[in-house]
Amino acid sequence: MPSRVNIDVDWGALRRLLGAGGSPLVDQMVLLFLRHTPDRLSLLRTGTETGDWASAERAAHSMKSTAAYLGLLELRARAEEAEVLAREGRGPELQSLLNGLDRAFSAVRGDLPRIVRQLSAL
Repeated sequence: MPSRVNIDVDWGALRRLLGAGGSPLVDQMVLLFLRHTPDRLSLLRTGTETGDWASAERAAHSMKSTAAYLGLLELRARAEEAEVLAREGRGPELQSLLNGLDRAFSAVRGDLPRIVRQLSAL
C-alpha cells in the first residue's frame, strides 16, 4: 500500500508571498505551479529513463523552488531529494522516488484550493 502523503504547509512562506504581492501573486503562483508541475514531472521521468541528469536535475530544482515559495513542505523535500539524486546520477533511487513525487503532487493539487482559502482567512 502506498505511503500517505503529508500536506504540511509552511504558512510563513505563504504569508511572505501574500505580503509581497497580495492575493493576485498567490493566485498566479498557484496557477503556474498547477500548469508546469506535470511537465516538470514528465521531464524528470524522461531524464531519469534516458540518463539526461542535467534535465532531470533542472526539473527537480524548479519543482523544489516553486513548492518552497508556496510553502508545500513535503513536495519541496521530495523534489530536493530528486534534485540531489539526479545531480549524482543515481537513477534507480530516483526512479523509485518518482512515484512518491507523483503522489505528493496529486495530493497537493487536490488540497490547494483549501490551502489558499485558509491563507485568506489568516
